[in-house]
Amino acid sequence: MRKRRSADVGTKFRAKVCRLHNDGTIDVLVAARSIETATINQHDFFTVMMVYCDLLPALNAEVSDMLNAVKALVARAGNDGAAGMPNGAFREWAEQGERAKAVLAAIDTDDPEDSAYIYLALQALAKSDPGEALARAIAHLADVQPATRSAATKAIGTMELASAKSLEEAGKALTAAAIASDDNTLGHVMTAACEIARAHPHMEDWACQVLKSSEPNASEHALHQLSLELMFHGEELLPSLVANATTILQKVELKNSATISNIGSAARKLVDHGRLDEAMTLVTKMIAKHRELASLEAFDGFASSLRKLDSEQLANVILDWLGSLDPNLGQATMSLTAGHYGKSPLILTAAEATLARPDDELLLLAHRAIGYLFLHPITAASLVLSLMHGVGDKAAEAMQDILFDPLLINFSGELADWLKEGATDEVDPVQPAIIDLLARLDEYIEGLRAAGEIEELSPSERERMIEGHRQHESMRQSHKEAEKKSVLLSIVSRSVLLYGTRSISKFVGMDGEEQRNEMPLHSFHHSFETPRLDILEPFDLDYTLRVFRAMRSVTL
Repeated sequence: MRKRRSADVGTKFRAKVCRLHNDGTIDVLVAARSIETATINQHDFFTVMMVYCDLLPALNAEVSDMLNAVKALVARAGNDGAAGMPNGAFREWAEQGERAKAVLAAIDTDDPEDSAYIYLALQALAKSDPGEALARAIAHLADVQPATRSAATKAIGTMELASAKSLEEAGKALTAAAIASDDNTLGHVMTAACEIARAHPHMEDWACQVLKSSEPNASEHALHQLSLELMFHGEELLPSLVANATTILQKVELKNSATISNIGSAARKLVDHGRLDEAMTLVTKMIAKHRELASLEAFDGFASSLRKLDSEQLANVILDWLGSLDPNLGQATMSLTAGHYGKSPLILTAAEATLARPDDELLLLAHRAIGYLFLHPITAASLVLSLMHGVGDKAAEAMQDILFDPLLINFSGELADWLKEGATDEVDPVQPAIIDLLARLDEYIEGLRAAGEIEELSPSERERMIEGHRQHESMRQSHKEAEKKSVLLSIVSRSVLLYGTRSISKFVGMDGEEQRNEMPLHSFHHSFETPRLDILEPFDLDYTLRVFRAMRSVTL
């Protein structure tokens, strides 16, 4: 069965087992009910669990026997992602006949562990009798047990509610529940409101009101439930609902990492579905509030989606963050550009709407762009050059000055090569500025060469490199001496590859025969350019960049 569940033999096996169980010859559920303490290993357990998931819907059993079997399977599965699969099979079983009502009658509402099965039974009942399911769910909203109220609230959010009457009843019940709910139930109330409005757009105003009234009392658990709703269905929700949910989720605390991760996933989906502005509103305030989020590690999926935007859209994101004058958002621009991978540099182009802004604002953005994107000189230069398209001569001259110092004199290699390509574009209005920058760079380098050796700058870069190589060689020799005394290396063999395009080794296989293993080899390389002034004037360079980052206005 392990490898043949989907084959004909697996189908016939399951049919035979169900027949034997249903006619009373065997009791398949006995093994399931005791599996929580069985000695079976986890790999084999999940194989057995999958078989049970196939069998359960077709078995005839008392509610108590079925519940105990399903609970045991779920408990043994633990925190595994597949742990809830038996519950799905149980719901399918409960959808048949009067089983859902029997389950609801048998469940102890005072037992918090049974709340999941109240939810499943209400869902199952809604398949055959939606009105009865809604009535029972509303009745459970008044239960003294918070877990039962949460289960009923969550179930209402999944019901079809096809008639105007059922919508009205559900709306009134959820509105009332939002007032006196515990935090977890409040989260399910907000989620249910979003789900109802998603299925019935004319309920938008009501759902927004539920969210607004819930905001003051929403805390840790409610925020987590709402973040899940936004993560799974945010791209399908109406903009007003996303806006209200965004306002509520700004209350999340940094310690709730799972909720923050959900918010990042929700923002990623919004970006992927063309709802960039809503995604930015959701995330931007959180980054500004919590410096720890500026690394974007908690929002890695969101950041990845941003990097897939076209150069104009991505430039808008970065300029919005830089224009906020918030240091956390400035750090976020650094993190966003640092995550760019690929052979081609990240090129940013300012949009026409951005270029319509006053010259002093564009010049301020240019300073902050160089301050925060300094270690990505081509990216910074591309953005500043695109901003030059929208300014007058005075602002353009100021931008040209900061492109030269500190950017170009620190990165005279790759950046200069990129600018040389731009200098050939006669259509580009900033071509004269690029040509002038390259001429100033040539003059600057000639001036450095003309000075010759300066004693105060000793040791020279070449001498530093030689000393670094000497230290590296010394450490390598020390490492080799240590290897000779290593106990581990004395019991293993060592191969030294001198040259070639492939490595060939031989080993003895399971059959005792010698086998040949061939591994092709390829070369790879990586290089980076360090800022020149980081060696000559590190404190001045650091101060300049800090000034650029902290700049809040410029005067022309």
